[in-house]
Amino acid sequence: MSRKESIGDDGEGRKAAESRKLVKWGSSETLIMSLPRSWVKKFQLNKDSEVSIVENQDGSLLVAPLQFGSEKPRFESTILLSSDDFEDMDLVELEITVKYLDGNDVITIEKKEGKGVDKFPTKFTLKVQEVVQSLLGLEITSLLSTKIKIQDIMNIHETNVDVLVKIIADTTVDLFQNVIDIMREGDYAARADSLLISKRQVRKYFLRIMRELRKGLLVPASLARMGLTAQDTVDAAFYIDDISGVADELEFAFNAMANKKKDPDKKVVDIVVAFMNDVYELFKKGVDSFLFKSRKDAIHVIKTAPSIEESKRKIENMIDDLSATATYPGYQILLDIMSKILDHTFSIALASCRRIM
Repeated sequence: MSRKESIGDDGEGRKAAESRKLVKWGSSETLIMSLPRSWVKKFQLNKDSEVSIVENQDGSLLVAPLQFGSEKPRFESTILLSSDDFEDMDLVELEITVKYLDGNDVITIEKKEGKGVDKFPTKFTLKVQEVVQSLLGLEITSLLSTKIKIQDIMNIHETNVDVLVKIIADTTVDLFQNVIDIMREGDYAARADSLLISKRQVRKYFLRIMRELRKGLLVPASLARMGLTAQDTVDAAFYIDDISGVADELEFAFNAMANKKKDPDKKVVDIVVAFMNDVYELFKKGVDSFLFKSRKDAIHVIKTAPSIEESKRKIENMIDDLSATATYPGYQILLDIMSKILDHTFSIALASCRRIM
């Protein structure tokens, strides 16, 4: 099969693009082309191997091996820190988190040459361990006095991004239900620890999913193996950003109510809790519309959100009328937070429509 000259060069002698002639196959209308010999060799393919073919939004095709051979892409990075950096715990966390989000499979932490302590301080080492535990899939595989090696031990292609997306959604739905139960019962101290654990889980899965989506855009072949297109990646990123935003708002709502000085009468509590439950039910529908590609649920959310926002204004007017004889600290903040969650829910429904329509 004939092949035209390569077009373009990446500056290091490697071909950036090639033009290949299509050839008719037998008596059918099927057209075929050959694959570059170097690419076939690189991924150890033979006549019985299979490749995945995905059509991108622009009509181009992505061809990728279903299984990587010995040339599986591997991302590695090194963090060099000075003695002064060991005291800045926020910097330590930021450095590791950024390398993680960039998709690095191996992260090595080393001390820069220069003055200062020769070994990592205990406080620094403990902070590294704490950060690694908060990032899904990472483990410390080597812990020396002057060098720490962190590796990703999670095979995302076996786990499936869709599974992680469902986990973060389900965790946030449960978190919302817990906040409503706490509001109804008024027992903030007893439930604070479990709520904090759920919030940490949301953040852990959020960072892992963002890492894989970012990495997929850098290595398009990995998207094909995960069954995702570029548009799926964008939609999933917007979706989990809204999910994480809802979890942040719920944590803020809990803190606002836990710090209130005085409980209002039961009538106000019941009305506010009922409103929260309406927002919760709509949020669940928004989540399901995305996960299960439900056009009906997505449209329901988009049409219903304005009416729920209107009911919020009625509750605010009622509280204003009662404020002449009593104070209701925290409840206006709570209602405003519910409005923000409605905005996130509306955005989720729009992302669902983009996937479905």
